[in-house]
Amino acid sequence: MALRACRAFNPDTIVLLGDWMDAESLSSHAPTKPGIRDFQEELDHAKERLDELDAFGAVKKIYIMGNHEWRLERYLAERAPALFQSVSLPALLSLHERGWISCPYHETFKLGKLNITHDTGSAGLNAHRSAATDHMGSTIIGHTHRMAYEVRGKLGGEPYVAAMFGWLGDPKKVDYLHQAKAAHWSHGFGLGYVQSNGVVHIVPVPIVRGECVVEGRLVR
Repeated sequence: MALRACRAFNPDTIVLLGDWMDAESLSSHAPTKPGIRDFQEELDHAKERLDELDAFGAVKKIYIMGNHEWRLERYLAERAPALFQSVSLPALLSLHERGWISCPYHETFKLGKLNITHDTGSAGLNAHRSAATDHMGSTIIGHTHRMAYEVRGKLGGEPYVAAMFGWLGDPKKVDYLHQAKAAHWSHGFGLGYVQSNGVVHIVPVPIVRGECVVEGRLVR
């Protein structure tokens, strides 16, 4: 669905908000199905999905690293420190060669006046508000698998936006928490329109039963 919407929108810029890779094989949590997947398989799958995004020919592509991508760094630091300086996920995914800008986890990418990061340490229903408060300005986050959008400010001034856009995963494959909790997550993504003054107008796009609306058009 997101790929079909991307074709309809034809973006100049593509931003991944993190956790594009699950990196379950490197998780510090006890595995739910030990040995089912290894890291190379996950890496190959992520590269195939990047191939699909690369095909759109966007002028700018930004990969915000999430806490799941960060699992590789943590794994190397704890279990293979001799490899920490020579192994990195951006290199394994060939992001530079693909033309992607990589933003490390715990850092923020600035697109015009918009702050984009995976998270600032908060999760749950109000994580987007906390992130916007931390940045003291318009902010988009990933991390929560939820969708929310809020505008704050005063008339006559420049308001700021706090938003999170849901996720694009398969809930049937979520086995590390109760299904009742996963049911609160939202499928979706966001669109953005950059003004010449650096203001970015963002639009949340929920996916409902395999359909969404992009610029007034129903995408199925």
